[in-house]
Amino acid sequence: MDAETFYTDHWRHIEDDRVSRYEQMFVWREAQLALLEGAELGAGQRVLDIGCGPGFFALGIAGVVGDAGSVDGVDINARFVADASARAKDRPNVNFHLLEDHRLPFADASFDRVILKNVLEYVPDVGQTLAEVFRVTRPGGRAHIIDSDWGFVLVEPWGAERTRDFFLAAAPAFREPYIGRRAAGALRTAGFSTARVKISAFADQQGNGLGVLTNMCGYVKTFGHMPAAEAEAMLEEARAAVPEGRFLFCLPQFLVTAEKGA
Repeated sequence: MDAETFYTDHWRHIEDDRVSRYEQMFVWREAQLALLEGAELGAGQRVLDIGCGPGFFALGIAGVVGDAGSVDGVDINARFVADASARAKDRPNVNFHLLEDHRLPFADASFDRVILKNVLEYVPDVGQTLAEVFRVTRPGGRAHIIDSDWGFVLVEPWGAERTRDFFLAAAPAFREPYIGRRAAGALRTAGFSTARVKISAFADQQGNGLGVLTNMCGYVKTFGHMPAAEAEAMLEEARAAVPEGRFLFCLPQFLVTAEKGA
């Protein structure tokens, strides 16, 4: 793996155990509707889900827009697209597409809403991606970003310094690790109206975040920016803390919404 392109490459090529973790992490939950409030989804809308992964989020959105609406999902991973398409085989208004590059395969002004959930931290060029989002959004439509800012991640029982060192060692996994704080300005630069920003914070004490930490540990070991044994020991320490009631994982999500002028 090339450290210069790993942030994208590790999404094009995903090993089986990581796919299994994503299928658990990305399963649709009704609570996720709160992440979409700013988008103001409604019946009959045409929605684009960029970075759709295994398709659960797009299918959840389809339940909101109903049969009169439609959802298209795009992703750079062929297995994700195939699995998502299989999940949507009985949903004629839900379609998934493989991206060969970062140009969206849709006509100008095609969508009422464009959703980008945890994808901008990985794209080669945020400006280029949002220019495409602007192009395919209809006048009066909205772009809605849901993304992390890894400068705010908390993991206990690691403490602040060890958490920082762990994620610095995993840095090749991200192109824009601090996109959460930059997203509003990036949307404005792309031509959208001034963006509205909300932050959704959660405190995971049950160990749901261990899937994220396990993936990060794999990235750390790929490039050796921290000794593998140290990374594994930290992960095991986090796992052991769950039944002891000492585990806490927090990664706030920035919810950023902007409109395209008429």
